[in-house]
Amino acid sequence: MVQSSTLVKMKRVLQIIHSEVADVSVISKFFQKNHHSSTIFYKNLHFLEKKNLDQFDLFIFHGGKQSANSKSKAIAYEYKFLKYIIKLNKPIIGICLGAQLIAKIYGSKISKSKDRVFECGYKKNLKNNNKVFKKNLSFLQFHTEGISFNKNMELLAKGILYEVDSFKIKNKNIYGFQFHPEVTAHTIKRWHDIVKIKYPYIDNLNKIMKDFKKYQFQNYNWFKIFLLKLLK
Repeated sequence: MVQSSTLVKMKRVLQIIHSEVADVSVISKFFQKNHHSSTIFYKNLHFLEKKNLDQFDLFIFHGGKQSANSKSKAIAYEYKFLKYIIKLNKPIIGICLGAQLIAKIYGSKISKSKDRVFECGYKKNLKNNNKVFKKNLSFLQFHTEGISFNKNMELLAKGILYEVDSFKIKNKNIYGFQFHPEVTAHTIKRWHDIVKIKYPYIDNLNKIMKDFKKYQFQNYNWFKIFLLKLLK
């Protein structure tokens, strides 16, 4: 008979997505053995009852084409939702747009680069913290806006175009990553097809896919270790 002390408590993860066709399969796979992952579209957050949110042990806010500066009702509600989650003192991770939403709540400005460049392709992060990044890693960047530093954040890695590529909110288990460690080949191709006409100067798809094959397992392994440590 298995002793109760040896049982692993199944943790629950809620992933908030900003596209109805978002690919979260990589992250969900990380949790499939001992944890449970659920997904919700950001426009449906108002359907969640606050009394049920405490059941989740981790919240992940994904990227999207929306702007953190949007005045839409859905983004406005997402800010309210995020502020409520912060008060629950649960671990939170923001990826790209998700990181920008978190950073803006704590005082950052979200804006385009000086030359209004679409940052696209694999770039080496300029690490500033050895606890999260043991070495400089190359991750996919895919955004038109970036994050400024604010006094409430601990800088984990600097960006090339922007002040902040990765951060932790001081005294909180809240992290923001401007880059995308979770992407699949299918996701990259879909994203690139959407933006290549409007931004013809971005890295060509062949180069990005070559870099994806080079860095994907390193990125996945880093992210998996990070996520599972956060849930211990």
